[in-house]
Amino acid sequence: MKKRKRTAAAVVSVMLIITLIVGITAASVPTVSAAIYDSSSPLPSFSSIEVIDGGIQFKWDPYTNNNCPYGVFYRIYYRNAKGSWTRMITTAATQYVDADVHIGVSFCYTIRCVTPDGKEFASDYNDNGWTVTYYDAPTVTSVISRTKDASPTGSPEPTEAPTQAAAAEAPTEDITATGNTVETPQTDTPTEDEIAEEDESAEIEHKDDELAPTGGSVNTDTLTWSGQGAAFRVYRKYLDPSIETEVVSNSTAQNSLTIENTKEDTVYAYQICALDKYGAVASAVTSTPYYVNGALYCTRNRWIYDLLSAKHSEVAETEFSDWTYEELSDAAHEYGALTPTGYFNDGVSLTRQFAANTLVNLFGYTPRTLGNAYNVMSLSKYPFNKLSGAAYYATDTANKNMNTVAYYGWITPDRYNRLFPQRDISADEWDRMMDGLMLYRQWNGKTVISFGDSGMQGKGNIVNKNGGECENSWRDVNRKDFGNKRFPRYNRELMEGPIEFIGEKYGMIHRDYSWAGASMGTELKENGNLYEFTDNASYKSHVANQIRTAVRENQSADLILMNGGDNDEYAASIPYSGNDQKRIVYDWGYSAPDWFSVEAHREYHQQHPEIYHYTDGKVSVDYTDEASFVDGVKTTFALIEESFPDIPVVYVRSHQIDYGNLLRQRFYQEKVLSLADDHGIATVDLFNLSVLDGFNKRQVAKYCYDIKKGIASNSGIHPNALGYSIGYLPYIEAKLIELM
Repeated sequence: MKKRKRTAAAVVSVMLIITLIVGITAASVPTVSAAIYDSSSPLPSFSSIEVIDGGIQFKWDPYTNNNCPYGVFYRIYYRNAKGSWTRMITTAATQYVDADVHIGVSFCYTIRCVTPDGKEFASDYNDNGWTVTYYDAPTVTSVISRTKDASPTGSPEPTEAPTQAAAAEAPTEDITATGNTVETPQTDTPTEDEIAEEDESAEIEHKDDELAPTGGSVNTDTLTWSGQGAAFRVYRKYLDPSIETEVVSNSTAQNSLTIENTKEDTVYAYQICALDKYGAVASAVTSTPYYVNGALYCTRNRWIYDLLSAKHSEVAETEFSDWTYEELSDAAHEYGALTPTGYFNDGVSLTRQFAANTLVNLFGYTPRTLGNAYNVMSLSKYPFNKLSGAAYYATDTANKNMNTVAYYGWITPDRYNRLFPQRDISADEWDRMMDGLMLYRQWNGKTVISFGDSGMQGKGNIVNKNGGECENSWRDVNRKDFGNKRFPRYNRELMEGPIEFIGEKYGMIHRDYSWAGASMGTELKENGNLYEFTDNASYKSHVANQIRTAVRENQSADLILMNGGDNDEYAASIPYSGNDQKRIVYDWGYSAPDWFSVEAHREYHQQHPEIYHYTDGKVSVDYTDEASFVDGVKTTFALIEESFPDIPVVYVRSHQIDYGNLLRQRFYQEKVLSLADDHGIATVDLFNLSVLDGFNKRQVAKYCYDIKKGIASNSGIHPNALGYSIGYLPYIEAKLIELM
């Protein structure tokens, strides 16, 4: 993989230049090819540019060029210190995250379309570009609420609302288009020691003075925060989604602000982001907890009520106002959410640690950790690190409850992998947790089954009881040890896919029929007058047969998750479509015992036909209708409809992976999405939605790993636990909420 230094006037940084398709080489922008360039098409542009935690996310609409029948690819450039455009990445998706960001540094970007082989341009480009500055999100350090008499002798503290002149001078929130890189003072990325020094500032200090409103009184909130930026913008958001978020200070250079709160009995929070020197948003938005009438809304007692309501109907049938905090505390102990005995004071703020402890206690989660590529192969070489007693890396095992809830996506680590146990739950986190509790109410105790390939099967969480060692066993490991994984497979600790996250998080019965290497079409080879599977696992490596196996086992389901199609792209024996050749196969049925290398495993399968339902002997099967990729997809979806009618099905399209031909990835998967739509199957398009990108090697190092014969690779095919919790789970959950 080639590397290139990215330089601006104030910074020198290293950026990976990713080669996506054979024939694409790093070079300056050449002249436009008249044969491909369509002058009637507009310039491509970004539909949105958002600074997120740890990067800058670009999104754009699909671009049409009549001379490119298979669509175009998109190339992102940044302007270097010499003022010329330097290629950053070429992608088939419609979004990209630049993770090579530096605090306080600006870069100018532009986008251009190319042919899928990368040899010719399919559009012109905006030479002015879009300039973006990156800052880490501010950290709220305190919120002090006061109620004061509004009479002349007792006026409230002054607020810092923007004046008309300031509002007139304040720039818009749109990204400013300029032709030059913005020169800003260089600010190096903080070291781990410097990050650790900020830990205590993550705890929000909240004080209430005379909170009860009286006639002629004014409520004010004074916010203070830390962080870098040319200025800051402050918003007020509301729990009620019908009330629009409003700007309370368009731009302030201070790190504190006093705001008048005029809406009584309305739940609200404040959001703060950094601005660049042009007034454009230059950081992710951070939020305070929710408040109501100047008092905390996101309190421990309210959380306990909502948490218990998700699991126990007798609590959900009551109102929060019906409970005293002593009663809620007693109920929390009775149901096991709180241990040991003891009360918590009414109105006490909800910290991440308290939320984590109660979630793990009530839902009975097994302790989990978030591994990454830096600790895949050797704990001695890449030891776990913790920064201080207050801030833990997500890979640290010392605080198991915090790591466990991060594993299941209840709380997200920041870009430095910090979890901050003592930080108060913010309004945005509260919203996400309430969505999770809503899904728990719907799915707890129900059954989810899954079909697909290794993206669904998963490669697992490397940091588990294996202690970071890759203890692979043969695929014919005794299946009785893996009740939820329906096929013999590698060590279970290395096989945690999306169904484990969904099933375990929401207390569901979960059965996984997916298998690494599975295809939609049958991967066969000629054997005389007949065909045979390309290897002994191929019955399980065919998604349609996974469904047939579930039917043999009399499985019922309330939800189905599935993927598939990626492996068809690389199988030479599976044509795309139109294969009407007769293909008769001797099929053993499911899990023929002769396939198992260990005698005890063969005996166990033979002694339990009621579990495995295999046919002891060869059966002649006609696979003509499944001999191509398209036919296999149609058969698979038809089997789903026939076998599991009226069951919600979610097809998960994989993220971009740095393996094989990217054009074929897009072409094959878009066909699956089209056929899924024809069958009324919901889809999650991670290819175009997920921040996870196999070509972004910084993300691959953090969110993915692949293990083959004990060697880690960086193709970005298989997410690790952190990759699934950040790059898969939120998008699947959003679809489940949509289906509700």
